[in-house]
Amino acid sequence: METALSIGGFGLHLCGGGNLAMAMEIPGMREFEQPSALPDMEVRLDSELSRPSCRLLHQFDIADGQALCRFGINPEGVYYYSFGNEGVLRYDERNPERVDISTMRSPSLLRFALWTAYAMMGIRKGSAPVHSSVVVCNGQAVMCLGESGTGKSTHTRLWLENIHGTHLLNDDSPIVSLRNGEVKVYGSPWSGKTHCYLPESHPIAGFLRLEQKPENSIRRIEKIEAFTALQPSCPPALAKEERCMDLLVQFVSDIIQRVPVYRMGCLPDAAAAQMSHNTIIG
Repeated sequence: METALSIGGFGLHLCGGGNLAMAMEIPGMREFEQPSALPDMEVRLDSELSRPSCRLLHQFDIADGQALCRFGINPEGVYYYSFGNEGVLRYDERNPERVDISTMRSPSLLRFALWTAYAMMGIRKGSAPVHSSVVVCNGQAVMCLGESGTGKSTHTRLWLENIHGTHLLNDDSPIVSLRNGEVKVYGSPWSGKTHCYLPESHPIAGFLRLEQKPENSIRRIEKIEAFTALQPSCPPALAKEERCMDLLVQFVSDIIQRVPVYRMGCLPDAAAAQMSHNTIIG
């Protein structure tokens, strides 16, 4: 069995049996189904995998603490993720457009495994999920960045409530792609707790790094500061291994050369939305 999706401007083909059926029942997946999408990337589900002895690169809790995810690399240079006791993901750079994932029982962990698979393959094609909340105004996207709890979703909601002609594209993990010199943001099947799964793409007017402050202020930032504003919102495991980090550094550097980055201290009020809109969109 096989299903074709279009995510981030690329065709992602899912192959498998029971886990393929489970994957397509995950909220958001069917919105990106596109039978005509050419196979730029492939995920083989229900593979027979076990996690070999690896050098541990990174570990973190996922799916609201359901499982401990471990990211490592074996002596042959093959990457492995393990998702608690649920399953294993394998990625070999010698076959850069394919990921194998073992059978999994939990839809939420399978969802995260598919996100991980896209991140590993996509960064090699100039495409990556970026942790952000994205609002679109008159065809231009503004991506709100920041640590959890800094008000990304609040700020985009204030745009929706106070700026005419806006809509939400994604509230957690849209896809940023650089293709043919153009940077776009795409909706994705991964939007956190907000069910916003739009198969759209838009040029990015600006990245907006948010901080809670007692008054509203905004300024455009350049070079190293712009890099450090965007890079932490990219998949964190990519920064834990040298080859992946090289790809991530190149990706972020290419993006900030083409798209302005702003830093904003703000209150959760309509005036903050008006200020960021007037500065970035004009």
